[in-house]
Amino acid sequence: MNPQKIARVTGVLFLITFITSIPAYFFYVPVLDDPRYIVGAGADNSVQWGAFLELLLIIANIGTAVVLYPVVRRQNEILALGYVTARIVECVFIAVGILSLLTVVTLRQEAAGADTTSLVAVGESLVALHDWTRLLGPGFVVGVGNGLMLGYLMYRSVLVPRPMAML
Repeated sequence: MNPQKIARVTGVLFLITFITSIPAYFFYVPVLDDPRYIVGAGADNSVQWGAFLELLLIIANIGTAVVLYPVVRRQNEILALGYVTARIVECVFIAVGILSLLTVVTLRQEAAGADTTSLVAVGESLVALHDWTRLLGPGFVVGVGNGLMLGYLMYRSVLVPRPMAML
């Protein structure tokens, strides 16, 4: 793949990560903000839409690492592998967060008649799991993977202006 095509594909994949991750949060608001969401009645498709967007995010995240790997490997193969690994670890955290919220939706639909207090406790626990996956995956791992590793590799390669690589 020629460098210009790699740059375009990488740019599109990074745009997809923003286009999918930011709106996904708004689809999750009902389950994240209401502890009694799990005991509500009826189907709610908003969480599924958020999960779909985050699945697209996972694909784009891994895609950026795969497309950039051959380019940044020339600078430092170990850090390039570290970047790919960091993106995969980030995606695992995102996937666990998705599963926790989808589990809340499933319990809302399937656990009719169960003890309300227990359901609320389980729902709050699953939302807390999602919150922790957000802090550790897109929070911490992105700082290490995108921030430090990719920033350093971009700085060394001079593929982007140096001030931009330091952002």
